[in-house]
Amino acid sequence: MDSTSTSGTHTPMSTASSATQETSTSSVSASETTPVSRVKSLDYSTLQQLFADSSSSPLWYILTTAILLSFHKERLTGDLWRYLSSSASISEETQDRNEDDLLAIARRIRESCLKSSTLVGFPRAINALFSLSTSISTTNPTLSSTLASDTSLRAPLDGAAKYDRGLTFFKQIYTKHTSRVLSAMDSTSGGDLTHFAINCIYGELLSEHTIIGAQETGLLEFVCCLADGCGPQAKGHFFGSLNLGASNDTLRTTVELTEEIARQLRWTCPWKDPDVREEFAFLEKVMRS
Repeated sequence: MDSTSTSGTHTPMSTASSATQETSTSSVSASETTPVSRVKSLDYSTLQQLFADSSSSPLWYILTTAILLSFHKERLTGDLWRYLSSSASISEETQDRNEDDLLAIARRIRESCLKSSTLVGFPRAINALFSLSTSISTTNPTLSSTLASDTSLRAPLDGAAKYDRGLTFFKQIYTKHTSRVLSAMDSTSGGDLTHFAINCIYGELLSEHTIIGAQETGLLEFVCCLADGCGPQAKGHFFGSLNLGASNDTLRTTVELTEEIARQLRWTCPWKDPDVREEFAFLEKVMRS
């Protein structure tokens, strides 16, 4: 991940007046009675339709999961599961085939939560995974038992193998800029940031492509940085996604998906903030093409 400075996470700020203690107390009480978990269900069919040209692709819900975590609405992952598990698009040819489809969907959402954790926060990933698990155990108890028996995809590899695959994936993203990015990370952290990024973030987590492939992982990194308002990193992963084979159309739709989720959540798009708009000028290339 790019080491240049980032703007912070954008969250709604209280507009309550502090003129009187009564007003201040009222604003606090109001905020306390509106927890994140009370967010209404999203219109997932609209989100899915954005990827209508590739409706069979799981990309839309992989990215939707990551965006929900980035927008601090990780508890909606359970809601997303309920939509997907009841969707008519799931095969109903046989019960066995239907269960295989559901298992694949659940594992992709779970993997999206795991991979997003390094970009938007470990606690949010934990909350999302619990929301997903609770929803699955309620709607599909048998499926829940199967998923609970899954074993780690990452534990069997030794440290050297993880380092090698982490560096390989990092180079695929940054190509000719790899040395510059690693050097900058070294100089700003005494070498620890590079060690952590290659061994842990990429080697342990992001370079595992059994469930979510390289290109989908690159796009996930991009949307997390975009939704979190981190311009320099969003730019790095925008071009990294191109390096991984994503098309301009896919990137455009990915931005549109993020915008639509923000609209439904009544969330301000951080990349449209006048203070940081210049950092996101690279988006014009794909949005106008």
